[in-house]
Amino acid sequence: MSNRRNLFIIAGLALAGLAVVVLFFDLPEGSEIFKREGCISCHSFKGSGGSAGPELTSVTSRRTDPWIRRQITDPKSHNPSSAMPSFRHLSRKEVTALIRYLKS
Repeated sequence: MSNRRNLFIIAGLALAGLAVVVLFFDLPEGSEIFKREGCISCHSFKGSGGSAGPELTSVTSRRTDPWIRRQITDPKSHNPSSAMPSFRHLSRKEVTALIRYLKS
């Protein structure tokens, strides 16, 4: 009986690991979204980009993932006079990829 239980545990762990790998590799490339959506026009990141918006190289050490996600999708929620447009049209995966890129 314990061998069967161990087999189920191992199979469950393997499936969980596979799900993490699939989720990680299924994300779009954050650097491409950063360029495509024009973020680089206003924000600099690692020495490249615009200067109209804040420099984002260390933003993930100052802000939480949920804060960044909300800033991307609804910037006026943090600052009603923000000049940053909403990127509400981005999918959850795309925003996650952007956050992952900002952490790189």
